[in-house]
Amino acid sequence: MDHDPTPPSMITRLLEEISWEKAVNYRRGGRGMENVLTAEVLIGLDLLPRTHFFAAVMRSCSGADAARSILADQAESARMSLLPGDMSVNPAVVAQKFIVQPDALILSPEVFAFVEAKRIRTSAFQPEQLAREYLTVMNNAGDRTPLLFLLGVAPPVSVRGLGKMSPKDAVRLHLPAVLERAGNTGPTEEELMDRLDDVVCWISWEDLLASVRTQLAAFSCKDTSTDAAVHRTASQVISAVSWHA
Repeated sequence: MDHDPTPPSMITRLLEEISWEKAVNYRRGGRGMENVLTAEVLIGLDLLPRTHFFAAVMRSCSGADAARSILADQAESARMSLLPGDMSVNPAVVAQKFIVQPDALILSPEVFAFVEAKRIRTSAFQPEQLAREYLTVMNNAGDRTPLLFLLGVAPPVSVRGLGKMSPKDAVRLHLPAVLERAGNTGPTEEELMDRLDDVVCWISWEDLLASVRTQLAAFSCKDTSTDAAVHRTASQVISAVSWHA
């Protein structure tokens, strides 16, 4: 997958995604649809002062403490890409088409973050989804620190047909089959499971809202116009999450 250094805007990526779906699904502004919610939130976090807002959100997450800390420290230089398209689970096997589609990618100089977002209303992971996404992160991070960022959920997560379970259990259950299909020749199943706690992080929409609200209440750069612009943008993030609930 070619990560274009100058990708289309998040709005154009959302529109491209909609073009593959039934437009009627987006009546009423796409209320409750995860792609629309993700776009609205990430656009806001992309444009707001990163050190105050995006970094604070990352520090409010749980899991993968070291990777999150690096990403938070590099917030200003991170590049966010919404709906970047197909990504190979194992790019080392060129002939095999085994792909996943990130909801977003966040790339900083030292962190490769794969974002899996869930809508606020009821949703569930596909049985193999977390195992596929985890292996994808590990195989595509390269020299960067891998991070699988679960946006809008907190354990235990719903897995279709399996009920509620921890992300680690969901990965463990399906990782052997995913490794076999991917033709993986890298880390072993045991090595991957040993690293999972350092790679997977999550934040609920409720906790994200709390972080944005806290930062907004504390923010002031002493310039009236800039403060007002920040307040408008942060308020749009808050309103989006509340509206999609």
